Amino acid sequence: MTQDVLRNVAHGPVAAHLPVAGDDAPVRVLVVNRDSQAASVLVAMLCDHGFLAEAVGVAALRNGAGGQDCDLVILDMMVCEDGGLAMLRMLTQRRHCPGVIMLSRHASEVDRIVALEMGADDCVAKPTSPREMLARVRSVVRRRSRTPPVAAVDIGEAGLDRDKRIAVARFAGWTFEVETRTLTSPAGAVVPLTNGEYGMLLRFVAQPRTVQSRERLAVASGKPAGGQRDRTIDVNVSRLRRKLADHTADELIRTVRSGGYLFMPVVACDPATNGGC
Repeated sequence: MTQDVLRNVAHGPVAAHLPVAGDDAPVRVLVVNRDSQAASVLVAMLCDHGFLAEAVGVAALRNGAGGQDCDLVILDMMVCEDGGLAMLRMLTQRRHCPGVIMLSRHASEVDRIVALEMGADDCVAKPTSPREMLARVRSVVRRRSRTPPVAAVDIGEAGLDRDKRIAVARFAGWTFEVETRTLTSPAGAVVPLTNGEYGMLLRFVAQPRTVQSRERLAVASGKPAGGQRDRTIDVNVSRLRRKLADHTADELIRTVRSGGYLFMPVVACDPATNGGC
């Protein structure tokens, strides 16, 4: 598809609907695609819809040139010899990490799942239509604009006391009975929890929409934080996230780069004693 055809996808004046990332600054998007022609076409479409988009090479992205202040990176999974996952890991380790949409033509399902678990905001199969790509970009920008500031919150002993006062927590159609450790899906299926998953979920429902550090989640799951234990926490959160995702399409647990994890839904609690949620 040519750039002229992509430009015809636009409807109405672009300037009147300029996307912004915050502080009235237009959203800046970097496109890293081993297919230079496809990258140029994608950049043209994004620019026609009000984004500040440009195509950059792997070397420029790796050394940080132009990438430190961007809002979104569209990254080809097969962009370099060591793979797009290595580039994704590099991006997620930055203090101010942009949103990331992975492009995949030949990557396996496992690669796509790993990319999402590593913190990619979306994974799109190539080729895709211009309208779908634009919708996915807008969706990522919209979701990230609603994310609370990235800062791990120290819950302290008050949070632990509050956990103990919850009898039943309800969120996004789910029911979590704390005393019996029973988690029931919106469709009525009982979802089993390991001890670690139970402790993490209890922490999440006690402090929803609050960034939970790995250290706090380690305490909640009964495991000391640090070193390999941090990876264990990531794996346990991934398993809990997968169990929730098997029964609902909603995103309930969000990865917060350099912060930890965020439990997204509104939670209503029945207190076990006076007080509670």
